[in-house]
Amino acid sequence: MTKEQINSYTRRISEANETQMITILYEMTLDYLADAKKALFAKDYDRYDVELTRAQNCITELIRSLNMNYEIAHTFMQLYIFAKRHLITAAIRREGDYINDIISIFEKMRNCYKELEKLNEAASVIEGAQHVFAGLTYGPGHLNETVADPYTNRGYRA
Repeated sequence: MTKEQINSYTRRISEANETQMITILYEMTLDYLADAKKALFAKDYDRYDVELTRAQNCITELIRSLNMNYEIAHTFMQLYIFAKRHLITAAIRREGDYINDIISIFEKMRNCYKELEKLNEAASVIEGAQHVFAGLTYGPGHLNETVADPYTNRGYRA
């Protein structure tokens, strides 16, 4: 994952509600899996293992986010366990087909959650986070970011 992607995810996480957080986790998992595939084709097996581990960590967070009071959560749990097992097999056998299977499933899940985002108008999970506004400066095509921070302590008490 590039530094730009990390900064983008950090900014999105600071402003996300519960549904958006799940979507972000799916997107991060997909990015890590894409990076793992690139590493596999480059025969960089150390990086391949690192990227698969990062993807598995995202899946672990998805598991932690489940509310087991609902029946559908048990189905999601089975799906996530299947995905983790598949990624472990991919790490052992060093085959991209296992990764492709998970990418296919997670792309569909991400798209479903993107639709759910439209229905959820809840506030951000993180209170006191900075809000970032970006706009073009007078330079041609130059992007300038401005941080508007209404909370001087950013949610922390000294």
